[in-house]
Amino acid sequence: MGHEIKSVWRALVVGPVSIAVAVALSACGSTPAPGSAGQPTSPATTSTSPVETTTATTAPSAMLTGIPVYWIADSRKSFSLYREFRDVPDVGGPIASAVSAMTSLKPLDPDYMTPWRAASRVTVSQKGDAITVDLSRDAFSNTQVGSELADRAVQQLVYTATAAALKAGTPATTVKITADGAAIDVWGVIQIGAPMQRTPMSAVQAHIWVTSPQEGEDLPAGTATFKGFGTSFEANFLWEVRNQSGAMVAKGYAMGGTGDGGFGEFTFTAKLSAGTYSVTVSTDDASGGAEGAGPAVDNKTFTVH
Repeated sequence: MGHEIKSVWRALVVGPVSIAVAVALSACGSTPAPGSAGQPTSPATTSTSPVETTTATTAPSAMLTGIPVYWIADSRKSFSLYREFRDVPDVGGPIASAVSAMTSLKPLDPDYMTPWRAASRVTVSQKGDAITVDLSRDAFSNTQVGSELADRAVQQLVYTATAAALKAGTPATTVKITADGAAIDVWGVIQIGAPMQRTPMSAVQAHIWVTSPQEGEDLPAGTATFKGFGTSFEANFLWEVRNQSGAMVAKGYAMGGTGDGGFGEFTFTAKLSAGTYSVTVSTDDASGGAEGAGPAVDNKTFTVH
């Protein structure tokens, strides 16, 4: 018998008071299969033991730190996936908490968005390397979702759930999404209910992420270290740092990835005094803008103190 983990989170509204009930159930068995690799390393977190059952009658008080949550943004005339590490309420373990946060939280970066609506119930079960995520239908209540955005939204959930599973030490390769237990058409354009894998990064993920600092982060004065993840022509990324008035204070190049479509991490440093800054990193465009969709760009605003 396979290893199965099940967690349920439901938000109940009584007058003005929201009550969240978190239940984690599990059954023991074989070890899950290895999950997908290739993403930058995530920070450590604390999760509920798979054999522990908990019930909360008030809003969750425990927090999980560094939980991977994926968002969507316009990039190169298309929709692409971006990721933030967030501290989120523990509503039944890392996977349920990550998916719940994906539907209900706002991204830190104002350039990111989500087409999902807050789910009043999230049920997650895992057997081996297969995850099932059952959402209440209110999660699909956004009426302004076209076919391309719907496809990205499904992959947003698949990437979020599998990243959270990997972080929890229970890696998974497939995710089945259902609505109130049913396989249905959602947003009028896409069918859910069958197991899905991650679409290759090159097809759905932004070609450049600034992973550190995150939007709004505070850094100590001195030499600031910047980190990113992506793929670029000849593995070359262009970066610049500007102060609050828009003046450029540092710029340069960073190397990362494989140069032939492979994704990888990169890092660079800049010496900064106290103030508010923005860092912008872009992929190298061999055509100089004459061909294709142009360079991919990501930026973050941060403070040095």
